[in-house]
Amino acid sequence: MDRSNTGKLRVGIVSANWGATAHLPAWRLLGDVEVTAICTSRKESAEAAAKQFAVDRPFWDFEAMCADPNIDVIDAGTNPILREKMVTAALNAGKHVVNQLPFTASLESAERLVALQREKGVVGAAACSVVGLPHLALMKEMIDEGSIGEVYQVHCSWQMSFFLKIFPGFPYTWFGKSGLGVSVTRNQGSHMLHALLQVFGPIESVVGRMETQAKTWDLPSGETMAVETDDTSHALLRFASGAMGTLTTSWTAADSPGFHIDAFGSKGRLRLDALAYPSVASAKLYAAKSDFAIAPSGHEVPVPERLRRVDGRIVEADPNDGTGGQRVSLARLFEGFSRAVRDGGEPPASFARSLEVQRTVEALYASHRRKAWVDLTPGADLG
Repeated sequence: MDRSNTGKLRVGIVSANWGATAHLPAWRLLGDVEVTAICTSRKESAEAAAKQFAVDRPFWDFEAMCADPNIDVIDAGTNPILREKMVTAALNAGKHVVNQLPFTASLESAERLVALQREKGVVGAAACSVVGLPHLALMKEMIDEGSIGEVYQVHCSWQMSFFLKIFPGFPYTWFGKSGLGVSVTRNQGSHMLHALLQVFGPIESVVGRMETQAKTWDLPSGETMAVETDDTSHALLRFASGAMGTLTTSWTAADSPGFHIDAFGSKGRLRLDALAYPSVASAKLYAAKSDFAIAPSGHEVPVPERLRRVDGRIVEADPNDGTGGQRVSLARLFEGFSRAVRDGGEPPASFARSLEVQRTVEALYASHRRKAWVDLTPGADLG
C-alpha cells in the first residue's frame, strides 16, 4: 500500500458523530498520521462535516471511500450491522481497519471479519479507549510484576445514566432498538471485557443475566419509545488463571457513579477508579498491601510519564474536548495501531482480541437463556 508523499498513514473516518468528535482529534495527536477523508450517508452532510472538521475529502459512499487508493486506514463508525458491510469492503480493498464496539452483531459475523482480516494480511483493531488508558497499562504492569501476588478476585463495574432521561438532540436512541447488535452488554460490556482480558488473561466460563429495567423512554418529541435491548447486565466470570470475577453494568444507573476494576491478590489489592467515563481526566489507581485491617489502606499510585506520552510528548486532558477526556486514551490506542501497521505485530484491542470478547458476550447471552454456566473453550456451543 502506497503512503502519501509525506510518508504519513492516511485515515478515512466513517461518522460525523463520535468518529469526528472523538476519533479525529485523537488521530491528529499522531505525527505519522493524517486524516484525509470523512464519510456520511449524504453529500450535504459529508461536505458540511469536511468543512466543519477541516478534512480535505468528503465521501457519501463508503464503498467509494474504501476503494480509494489514497486512503490507507478506514475508521468505521455507525451501527454494527452497517459496520460489518463497511469493514468487509475495507478489508477486501486491502485497507487497515479500526472498528467500533460492539465489534459485530453476532459471533458468526465476528469470525468472518477476523478470517478476512487475516487473509488480507492487514491490521485490524477495535476502538476500545479503556485499553488505551494509562492507568490500565500501569495496573497490568504491576500485576505482571507480582505486585499483588496470585490474583484471587476481579470485580469490574460500569454504571452510567445515559438513558435515564433522553435529552433533545441525543443521537443514540437507536441503542434501544433490537436487531442492530447493540445493548448495554454488547456496548459497555464489550469495553469492560477488553479491559479485563488485557490485564487478567482469558476467561474460561461465565454466568450472565440481562434485564431491561427502563421499559420505555420518554422522547423529547412527546412520544414514548418501547425499549427492546437490555440496559442492565450482571455476570460471574471464571478466569483461566483460577481467579473469580464479576462484571456489572448499566446505562440507566442514577448518578452515573462510573467505572472501576478491583483486583484482590495473595499479597495485596489494586483498584482502578474512574468517575463518569474512564479517561486520563477521571481515572485513579490505588494500591494496598495485604494486611489485617478493618479499614482499607490503599494509596494512589502515580502514573509514570512514559505511560502518559502520545507520540513522544505528554498530552494533558482537555475538559472541553467533548470526549470526557478519552482523546488521550484513544490516541495511545491509535499509536499502537499505527506501530503495528508500520512494524508488524498485533495492535492493542486487536481483531483477534475482539473475537474473544464477542465470544464472551455471546456466552453471556447463552447463559441467560440456559440459566447455567457456559464454557468458553474452543468449539463450545454458544447457541
